[in-house]
Amino acid sequence: MIGSTVKNRKGVTLIELLVVVLIVSILAAIAQPQLTGLIVKARAADAISDMQVVRVAVYNYQSDQQSWPDDVARGIVPPGLEDYLPGDFGLVKDDYTLDYDYWGGTPFTVGVTLITSDSTLGRPALEMLASPKWNAGDKYTWVIE
Repeated sequence: MIGSTVKNRKGVTLIELLVVVLIVSILAAIAQPQLTGLIVKARAADAISDMQVVRVAVYNYQSDQQSWPDDVARGIVPPGLEDYLPGDFGLVKDDYTLDYDYWGGTPFTVGVTLITSDSTLGRPALEMLASPKWNAGDKYTWVIE
């Protein structure tokens, strides 16, 4: 009689369902911090990629014009540099603003600065950038030349 009861059973018990939910929750709790870290690194890589676009455009400008672009306000593309940037490229993004810097002297001449109030974006970006680089408040600067 006990054997016939087990054979006719259809579905799952509440305990079985709770065990499955518990296992899935544990796996999600283990994976979530790693996924968050990957998202932060991807955002930082996107910002660095935009900085690299500016860097290449500045070098191309300097090669053609035999001078560096003039310094302008943050988020503004220097006159003449727009010809060296991709057509829809802008220095103002949702999470950050880029600022081309022309210092014109020693020890550094030009750079590009990532300006963001989101330190979870700025700090990883700074760590991923090649030297020389520095941070001052919400500004993360990468020296081009």
